[in-house]
Amino acid sequence: MTHRKPKPRLMSRRTAMVCTSGGLIATALGVVVDSSGDPGPGRTDAQDERGAGPTAETAPERGQAWMPDATHKPLTVNFTPGGIREMRGLVLHVQEGENSLHERFSDPSVECSSHFWVSQAGEIEQYVSAHDRAWVQAAGNPSWLSVETSGFARRPLTALQVDAVARIYAWGIAQHGWPLEPASTPLGRGFGIHSMGGRDWGGHACPGPLRSAQTGEMLSAVRARYPR
Repeated sequence: MTHRKPKPRLMSRRTAMVCTSGGLIATALGVVVDSSGDPGPGRTDAQDERGAGPTAETAPERGQAWMPDATHKPLTVNFTPGGIREMRGLVLHVQEGENSLHERFSDPSVECSSHFWVSQAGEIEQYVSAHDRAWVQAAGNPSWLSVETSGFARRPLTALQVDAVARIYAWGIAQHGWPLEPASTPLGRGFGIHSMGGRDWGGHACPGPLRSAQTGEMLSAVRARYPR
């Protein structure tokens, strides 16, 4: 995949990394102010990734666009309005850093975003509508929603994060028909991980073996705590 690299930026002493389709991107951490208020396959639609160019595609109008249990911090850049072509499920990512990603994803030069972010304390933020396309997993963006999780690949998700992701997934089952099962390939349906997309999704190991192994735990939490 080819990506337009962001312009060089000064970093503070505290930095974070964001798992994207092209790898890990350093981010400066700062205070996030609540504003609430893509790539196509193969990342060939460069104009669309920057939020400019062709008219937005028509999104499937099934289910809620915004999760009621999340803090809504809608982006104004770095997503494709109406760009979800189908709803296959949810993809797990690792932030490789800490603190809210809203400020980072609000920077037009970043050209990256996710639908959800989950803190280590289990807080859920939603940045992009479920009817719109976030920019985080390249060729997987038109078909999958995404969740970034605070922390690092070398450390497992906290119990509160497991529960929060389970809440997102239970919402997706009720509102968008996601199956209560793992997905292992981009052509599957259910709860997947970024690395399952291989080269077309960026070709790296996000969210790492520890967090990838916890997908079953999160699906079990959906069954036990959030029955349909």
